[in-house]
Amino acid sequence: MRLVPSGTGRGVLDGGWWPRSRDAATELTELLTALAGPDGAPATRVTIDFYDWDEIPLHITVKGREVRVGWLAHLDHVVAVTLGQADPILLLVVPPGTAPASAEAALARSAVETGDMMPQEILASCDVSTRRA
Repeated sequence: MRLVPSGTGRGVLDGGWWPRSRDAATELTELLTALAGPDGAPATRVTIDFYDWDEIPLHITVKGREVRVGWLAHLDHVVAVTLGQADPILLLVVPPGTAPASAEAALARSAVETGDMMPQEILASCDVSTRRA
């Protein structure tokens, strides 16, 4: 996972994330644990792109708290994480199985692009295929 450095402003995305599998329960639990940090506010909701995952649970447990998992079709490879009352954190999702060089390039670009470059454009510019095998 890579995040836009704090204080640099917000563009379309707040960073990027490269899950290692299409197992939503496992991958989302790890992501939300990392975002909360040791003393951070736990996630209250996560919304994902329906087409990025094989099976989507209705909720997951993170640090002993239940988190609701919502989904939308065609969210364009983005995950939205709500932590407390703050605006959602929007992360580009680099598809599992992406070649490491392409994935790293997409993560780097998502963490510095504070402009209006859309997720699909970032993935395409880094030679990341979004087609499901």
